[in-house]
Amino acid sequence: MRERLLVLALATGALALFYVLFFPKPGAQPGAENGSPLSTDGRPDGYLAIWQWLEKDRIPRVSLRLHYDRLGGLLARPTGNVLLVTLPQRVPAQADELTALESWVERGNTLLIVAALDDQPPWAIVTPDPLMKERVQALTGIHFATRSDLALPALAVASLEIRPRADFPLFDGVRGAATLAYLSRSWRATMADERLPLQLASRTDTGEPVMWLERSGAGQIIFCAVTSLFSNAGVLRADNARLLANIVSWSRGPEGAVAFDDAHQGLTAFYDAKAFFADPRLHGTLSWIILLWLAFVLGAQPLRARRREWQPLDETAYVEAEARYLAAVVRPAEAAQRLIDEFLESIRARLRLEPGSAADAPRAVWRWLEDQPAVSAAERRQLQACYARACAGERVDLIGLQNLLAQLRGNLS
Repeated sequence: MRERLLVLALATGALALFYVLFFPKPGAQPGAENGSPLSTDGRPDGYLAIWQWLEKDRIPRVSLRLHYDRLGGLLARPTGNVLLVTLPQRVPAQADELTALESWVERGNTLLIVAALDDQPPWAIVTPDPLMKERVQALTGIHFATRSDLALPALAVASLEIRPRADFPLFDGVRGAATLAYLSRSWRATMADERLPLQLASRTDTGEPVMWLERSGAGQIIFCAVTSLFSNAGVLRADNARLLANIVSWSRGPEGAVAFDDAHQGLTAFYDAKAFFADPRLHGTLSWIILLWLAFVLGAQPLRARRREWQPLDETAYVEAEARYLAAVVRPAEAAQRLIDEFLESIRARLRLEPGSAADAPRAVWRWLEDQPAVSAAERRQLQACYARACAGERVDLIGLQNLLAQLRGNLS
């Protein structure tokens, strides 16, 4: 019992050390209780409320869990669709993906981008994207630079109100939108190229624009610098829900769908190493496998195999080992000469020749073999030829010689 406990402690310690050193752990992130911008998340920062609203109004909806170049294959119609993209992204899009997204918009679709620029929800704080401004500029042509003339405290919780700049179909019935969030440093928007997006709404406190509309081919891009307007908690404030409904009804074509970019927020259908190792289900499964393995090994199996008191040795193994050794160190000519000498010596002993006449023994043996009717002339000449080659140091077919000697012994017995 003491040995089993010692084995259990050592095995557990080794597994724990391996887990700590090599496996990334899903750590508790600040603000994780508020959720993530996913269509499946029902917490304050999720989009489950929008998903359920679309289902209730029988509007087609799609959860995009693949790259942007696979978006067209998931939608029933090639045009008249709306894609909601939230920035920053937990899984940043690659350059070729952005190119595919631009082509998708130009074919006649709407890209709705909400970026955490004027607000900073908890999920955006723990997953920053240093290239987010560059991605926004590549898609919309808007460059955001930090304002140095405002002394707004970083991450101050306050209410952010938005008012439309002019009459536009997107703001029918919308007096204003608002959100309660962590306000970040203020940004000044400038046009980075010849594109001139239409300014739709601005902040009531600073007057800076926060929402733009830009045509792109046959489609359009709606960009909002406030990311929490349409979250589960945001749609309950002011006229946020009305504004979202206007965007969907104005942008969506007949039988068009509303897609949610869940893939770049970590909910992927393709292999993602970070998401895989951060999934708590993986760690739970591994824990159960290790626990069951330890229970099986320590409970049902003996710690060491019992040694047999009598272990017979295989004699043929010794014979084979000796034969292999001799075959490796003895030359074939010497082995052949030794085999023939032993055969002739057995005949000499059979003829009972005197020890003093040993020098004449081979001649007497060869003459005796000539007189034996059981030995053919061909067999005798073959044996003499092998003996001559062996004495001369030439190579001899040992297998053929052994078969010849065995046949001669059988004939003479």
